[in-house]
Amino acid sequence: MTHPWFKVVVWSVVGSSALALALLPLATAALLLFTLVAVTLAVVNPVWIIYLAILSVPVQELLVLPGGLSLTQASLVLMIGSFALHTLIRPDDPQRFGRLLPPLALFVWTLALSAVGTPYNRSEAVREVVRWATVPLIYLFALRILDPVLLREDRGWAGVSWRIWGLVAALLIAPAGTALVGLVQYWYGLGPPSFAIGGGRVRAYGTIGQPNSFAGYLNQAWPLAVGMALFAGVGLMRGARRLPALIALGGAGLAGGLLLTGLLASFSRGGWIGAVGGTLALGVATVIMLPAQLRRLVRQLALVAAAGLIGLALLGGGGVLPTTFTQRIASLTNNLRLFDARGVAITPANFAVVERMAHLQAAWHMLERYPLTGVGPGNYSIAYEAPPRVGERPISIRPWYQSRGHAHNYYLHIAAEAGIIGLTAYLILIGTVIVQAVRAVQTAEGWFWQGIAAGSVGVVGAVAAHNLFEHLHVLNMGLQLGSIWALLVLVEWHGLGTSQPAPDRVSAVGNWSYER
Repeated sequence: MTHPWFKVVVWSVVGSSALALALLPLATAALLLFTLVAVTLAVVNPVWIIYLAILSVPVQELLVLPGGLSLTQASLVLMIGSFALHTLIRPDDPQRFGRLLPPLALFVWTLALSAVGTPYNRSEAVREVVRWATVPLIYLFALRILDPVLLREDRGWAGVSWRIWGLVAALLIAPAGTALVGLVQYWYGLGPPSFAIGGGRVRAYGTIGQPNSFAGYLNQAWPLAVGMALFAGVGLMRGARRLPALIALGGAGLAGGLLLTGLLASFSRGGWIGAVGGTLALGVATVIMLPAQLRRLVRQLALVAAAGLIGLALLGGGGVLPTTFTQRIASLTNNLRLFDARGVAITPANFAVVERMAHLQAAWHMLERYPLTGVGPGNYSIAYEAPPRVGERPISIRPWYQSRGHAHNYYLHIAAEAGIIGLTAYLILIGTVIVQAVRAVQTAEGWFWQGIAAGSVGVVGAVAAHNLFEHLHVLNMGLQLGSIWALLVLVEWHGLGTSQPAPDRVSAVGNWSYER
């Protein structure tokens, strides 16, 4: 945007900021200055609000703005305003939806349907629907601002617009920053007694607040970092421009190291299983996109990695590895076992496993009682703790009367909250994401886009596997995941050379179009 009045806006912000710093208390002036800068950036180029929303996720609980808004909520308000302003100023820009919008809209609609019919707290249900609505919001906004049709004149580094580089950087910087905080917590034992793991250490939880949610957040980032670093290295080997590839290799490699180490320090068994799923998905995508001569090297490295895992197991068995790690790994099998939590004698050794199973069974009871539309979005804990009606059995399993907030399995959790209809819509969404991931891998061109494709596929695999044990769609992490999904679509559009209309592009109303 190069409208002349932008200069007026910028100079007005500079003057207002100077006046605020001179007359107002420092904290108030700093907040006002930050707000003015954010609004200015939203007007000058809306992509900055996407970055701000993503970067705000790990600090949303740390900073409360006037009116009770979190930084993330304020970013979303700015995003909506910027989206509307951008559409008014540039009405001729195309808006393409990609293949993920229909299943996203369907899923949000099923949540709204469940919210209308909830027998419990409708306000909480509406809040959960709004939280999920932020995912298609950032997905659509990213596609509009970063559509290759609009960026064809902006080739930036390595033939890629600086806006795309910025999005990838934001998706890595925010999780890497909280991973660093988590590592400090782990090393110095800075955490509540319930997170203690012995030896003066605690489970890393970063700025997220809970180790398992912390691990889920990192699982939405480390595959992207590893994929970018890996294909930046491939690009260097194949003669790519050195500076962009070296910066990508160094930056993504550093972020990947922090993220994986933080994930290990979280001691989240579900997070570790999610990492296995992410590794498998990332590995398959990488092998498909690598040139033939490098595939042999990958196979050799895979053999070395397998030997390393076997050696790690032997070291653990021989008492070389710390007992905290070996005990945590050994307990994974207990979390995979299904049993009836009723009547089980509870001991310190089986407490966590029995509690998890009790929450799974409670979710099943909710689904049995409300099979079509569930208890309502966001109402799992309310339904769990609600006293039974006359003639009904309790939903909860004694003595677990207090809910932990989710069913420890998102697939069963969404079935409990939104019924069979909601679960079906969610599975359709995940299936479409997998189709989009395959298309991204098939069409990715160049090391940068191949790194995005491989890393994003890894994120899809990690989230799908981790959701078997956790609820990762919390704390506005959907902004991270929605941006990853948008990247998968952008990879395909870039690979298809969509500076010209693609054959499967169907005209809609005005300048809007739907990409099948």
